[in-house]
Amino acid sequence: MKENAKKIGWGFLALVSCPCHLVLILPLIAGTTFGAYFATHQTTISLILGIVFAISILMIFRKLNKQEKNDAEHDCCSVPRR
Repeated sequence: MKENAKKIGWGFLALVSCPCHLVLILPLIAGTTFGAYFATHQTTISLILGIVFAISILMIFRKLNKQEKNDAEHDCCSVPRR
């Protein structure tokens, strides 16, 4: 359950920080302090969000890879180790 929540959290972070979704997020933050800061430092924040997006996608794939390894070891046909 905890691992599933972590995957969902990383997925949500990837969705929010995705560079292609900035066009949808910018109107939502317009008129706020963060929106004004974003307008002033657009290049820097876009770079930071791009890095956060890449890290979150990497973590999602790591969690999926870990789950595939665990599923491969504990399938119905495998003999338990002693």
